[in-house]
Amino acid sequence: MHYWSMTRRSLVVLASGVVAATLVLSACAPNTTVMAPGAASARTVSVAATGTADATPDAARASITIETTDPASAQAAQEAAAAATTVVLDGLKVAGVDEKDIATQAVNVGPAYDYTSEGGQTLIGYRATQTLTVTLRDLATAGATLDSVVNAAGNAVRIDSLEPFVTDPSAATEKARAQAVEIATEQAKQYAELLGFTLGAVASVSEATSASPMPPVAFAEAAPSAEKDVTTPIQAGTTQVSVTLNVAWMIED
Repeated sequence: MHYWSMTRRSLVVLASGVVAATLVLSACAPNTTVMAPGAASARTVSVAATGTADATPDAARASITIETTDPASAQAAQEAAAAATTVVLDGLKVAGVDEKDIATQAVNVGPAYDYTSEGGQTLIGYRATQTLTVTLRDLATAGATLDSVVNAAGNAVRIDSLEPFVTDPSAATEKARAQAVEIATEQAKQYAELLGFTLGAVASVSEATSASPMPPVAFAEAAPSAEKDVTTPIQAGTTQVSVTLNVAWMIED
């Protein structure tokens, strides 16, 4: 019992000897933390800021599905899909698409049913599909390339989507980063003026970069005019690149 009493007193003394003083200043934007004098770590002011810049897509990723059916044979449906896929691949290569930019995503073969309103089903044949993802590195010719694929494979091919993207976002990223640094610096200077401390050297910097994805573009087969085929137009639009910085400055006094 005597030993337990001594231990409890020691623990009480130890707990009462722990002192921490931290002043936290918070706002909705930016997230800012100031460590007050006497804190265990160095005194810093941290600011989060985001910069943005627009970039114009120069390439696109297309999802292409080849689908065939046969009323009696899954094998026949698969063979027809394989033949149509070969036509599509040959057309892409003729259009200048590199093999490394063509990837098979899925191959499916199975029965096809006709469903009734009462919940019943009737076997109507067999369906085979192959899905390709194709990177088109020249957005200016992407529409013409997909038109040639549709014209070559006919009703067996379907263009599911087309997603423009920026192949080299470095210039937009640098612009967004510069804007984020400017915003963060101005915010830190304002805190220093409002709270009466001197801003020192930068203590740390961390970065998070993101690009807003372009919405998929629905693709429709180009309709022939009276004189010549019309190339499907593809509008590049713009995508936004954002850079978020978390910057900490030393507080000198």
